[in-house]
Amino acid sequence: MIPRPDTECLVEAALSLPLPAAARVLDLGTGTGAIALALASEQRDWQVIACDCVDEAVTLARSNARELGLSIEVLQSFWFSGLAPGKFNLIVSNPPYIANTDHHLREGDVRFEPSSALVSGVDGLDDIRQIVEQAPDWLELGGWLLMEHGFDQACGVRSLLERRGFVAVESRKDYGDRDRMTLGRWAGSSVPSIQQTGERHAQ
Repeated sequence: MIPRPDTECLVEAALSLPLPAAARVLDLGTGTGAIALALASEQRDWQVIACDCVDEAVTLARSNARELGLSIEVLQSFWFSGLAPGKFNLIVSNPPYIANTDHHLREGDVRFEPSSALVSGVDGLDDIRQIVEQAPDWLELGGWLLMEHGFDQACGVRSLLERRGFVAVESRKDYGDRDRMTLGRWAGSSVPSIQQTGERHAQ
């Protein structure tokens, strides 16, 4: 769980969105809490909730929040599964997005990170698919979903968002001028979910 400089671009993108002054924000898979804490430090009136499924990550994020004197709520949850019912103006996430066969897993500092924080299926998009699928149930009308992803995954992530019914879908660059994050706004589209579509075809 090593925060990287390019994740600052995710924070900058979140801060650029037209959100209410007292926005409710959810950071999925918070890890060290870096994203949630950066947002809370810039927007003191936002209600920031961070979650992670790993005990140690939850403990670490809470410790970092105390040390920095920032008020965020840190919960243990596998994506949305452990959250109390509620709606958010922004859901932000830096989820696992590396394919399980990617050679980078054996190189550099990622060798020292838990695989659960990095790997997400054969194409690296399993967790992003789950987040895109479930996020509309947790977003206010007009709320935003913003996710970091691999440099070569922008097209696939945009497609997932558009198929789910998100509008204003776009990718943004990291410091290396690579498409590293994609966002979309939930407008309450009636487009069926990926899961519902699959169930209907199976009938």
